Amino acid sequence: MSAGADLARLKRLALQFLVHSFLYYRLDEPVLPDESFDRITQELRRLREAYPKADIPHPKLLDEALGPEDTAYQIRAYPSAVITAAFKLLYGHLQPDETFVEFVERRGYRAHLAHEGQAAPAP
Repeated sequence: MSAGADLARLKRLALQFLVHSFLYYRLDEPVLPDESFDRITQELRRLREAYPKADIPHPKLLDEALGPEDTAYQIRAYPSAVITAAFKLLYGHLQPDETFVEFVERRGYRAHLAHEGQAAPAP
């Protein structure tokens, strides 16, 4: 793979990792099998080590999660873009018989439809 392709993959994996971490560790509603998440984690770690100065989404969160403890469990505050992406993925995966707002709010978060369905923790 070229460096450009590696960097594009690194960015995609970074967001995937955070979204799936939120679904697993905060909502307890994973949509990926553990083996798939582990593969994402391993490839993300390899690419992050190969390109430590790469411009990726939320580098501090990723470095913390990929550090010695090797878990995203310790992430306490996820960015709203990650939360929103996670809820949209879960909503599409489950296809519930409720609106997106109801779906999000039932899980203790607020949905801001004025901002294209963004979700954030409830105050």
